Amino acid sequence: MELSAEDVGLYESIDGHKTVAQLEGPYPGARDRLLAWHEAELLELILPITPVAKPHIVVVEPHMDDAALSVGGRLLNRRGRSRITILSVMKWSSFTSYLTVGRDFANVEEITDLRIRESELAAKILGAEQRSLEWKDAVLRSWPSERWSAAIAARYKREGFLFTVFVPDSKEVSQLANQLAVHLADLDPDELWIPMGTSNHGDHRCTRNACLLMLAENRQRFSDFPVLMYEDLPYAAVEGQAQHIRTVLSEHGARLTRYSEDVTEVFDEKLRAISAYASQFKIAFMEPKIRRIAERDGGGGGKLVEVYHRLEGEFSLPPEPLLSREAAGLMRLRSGLRSLKTGGGNRRRITVMALPSGSVIGWEKHTRSLEATFPAAHVRLFMPEDMAWQMEDSNKSEKERLRVGLVRPGIRGWLGVLWTEVFHLGTPTIVLWRGAYGAQPHRAAKKLVNTLIRLLLPFRRMLFARSLRDLTQMQEGDPRATKARASGVAPTNSKSLRRPLE
Repeated sequence: MELSAEDVGLYESIDGHKTVAQLEGPYPGARDRLLAWHEAELLELILPITPVAKPHIVVVEPHMDDAALSVGGRLLNRRGRSRITILSVMKWSSFTSYLTVGRDFANVEEITDLRIRESELAAKILGAEQRSLEWKDAVLRSWPSERWSAAIAARYKREGFLFTVFVPDSKEVSQLANQLAVHLADLDPDELWIPMGTSNHGDHRCTRNACLLMLAENRQRFSDFPVLMYEDLPYAAVEGQAQHIRTVLSEHGARLTRYSEDVTEVFDEKLRAISAYASQFKIAFMEPKIRRIAERDGGGGGKLVEVYHRLEGEFSLPPEPLLSREAAGLMRLRSGLRSLKTGGGNRRRITVMALPSGSVIGWEKHTRSLEATFPAAHVRLFMPEDMAWQMEDSNKSEKERLRVGLVRPGIRGWLGVLWTEVFHLGTPTIVLWRGAYGAQPHRAAKKLVNTLIRLLLPFRRMLFARSLRDLTQMQEGDPRATKARASGVAPTNSKSLRRPLE
């Protein structure tokens, strides 16, 4: 769109504070041009809202965009009638949708600033205030910004799950639970909305678990107002996952009542708020996903709804494996590790075979955990040469009890590994690969891999994990058992929690 000299002056006068009427003075006819630019998605027209103090709704979101995606319609239904605060957990990020097409990916400060400005704009449309904690998102926690390169960006494009799909770190869950308790004491909500964690993304699962842990440990303080769990969108498209989480929570003392709210009248405006996150996705890509779920849950007939669940009761945080989409596979891994530990604490050798889709990111930390679990064992890690990039966080020093073998491409490389291993009868073997937990579409493939390895390496205890990271978490247990909190803030039932240091 080309602008005349007068149009340029009008456009540059838009500062987020002047009203349409104020711009009409120096620029007669500004209203029509502003409406045209709004239609072209060049600017937003924010409805003036008289601030209210009560009731105060606080929405906890994993990333800056999850609230707009998941509960944007319900917030619009309350715009101007409630004070609304959106509290984002993950602030620092290097991710935009352009990362996968070779754009700049290294400037965390610039990208984070962009995402904050997008979130503030979306919040204004929703009639909310935006706040955030100081957490780095999964991509940066998996691979620090100083070690990103064009090659790593290309890896991310092909294998993004290596950076984002993982069992949450129990220590991070505990730390986040404490920080949320501190911030919510300051915000003093009358209603709290938290994510259900229907996504397999590690950040969503971490945020969900931290919220539940915080509520369980501060039951008295959070029993005076409603706590509502929203289904994370667009991930709630996976049939049965929300019901699975409801069932597990009910088995641990929670009572959940399902509700749906009609957002048909405000759905287009919700899409407008979502479109503010242009660095993350384009609305043409996201709208069909969001609309399809809203129509499905609305039961047809053109009705569009958002689903949520009221959380009540004296509950405990369930073990993370039970809440996962891959609960059966993770529980098998957890049980197998316990069996190995109790039945073989003095084992002399542990073999880890990382297949091409497995992950050894953060390998030094996670192999130390494996060594601590089996203190008398020598750990032998085999992985394809093409996975060596995942060990860049290492000084590559050879440890006394850990040896890494890089496997040459092709079947001959793995045949060499099998030939080496065939003479170590009874060695427990852990296989790392994407299909480890047997979820569709990997169930048949896992059965085939399991059968082949057992035929070639008989008389072994076989365990399957997606990554060394998952292996560590299945060894370390649940966050509620963690006594020392990284944040240094003890759980409390008092509202007089001290503020965190900035």
